[in-house]
Amino acid sequence: MEQIILPAAIVLGVYAALSGLTWVQRLVGERLTGRKRGMALNLARRAGPPEAAGVVLLVAGRIAPLPGHGALAALIIAGALAHGFHRGLAEMRQADWRSIGFRLAVTLGLSLAILWQTGLL
Repeated sequence: MEQIILPAAIVLGVYAALSGLTWVQRLVGERLTGRKRGMALNLARRAGPPEAAGVVLLVAGRIAPLPGHGALAALIIAGALAHGFHRGLAEMRQADWRSIGFRLAVTLGLSLAILWQTGLL
């Protein structure tokens, strides 16, 4: 099971990192303080509950030994961040096909390089 979950978590984590960089670039470029606070609040609203669930799963797996809890928690947290950043960019009209295609291509390249270097591929 971890042979599928861990590579998926890595791919989602790389996509979340790339989307997060684009999102932070837009956040820094905003002039209105209220808009910046709204962007941060929307990100916390979207990504916060699944991230909390991933952290709870991670802690529960350490307390009561659950097999594969680390990989599953990583998948949940990476997926939450990827979803939160992607929806945040979609609200700012930054999720057109050209930018998504570029992020997906870079995600695929970096993810394959990471998976190859770690021996998971």
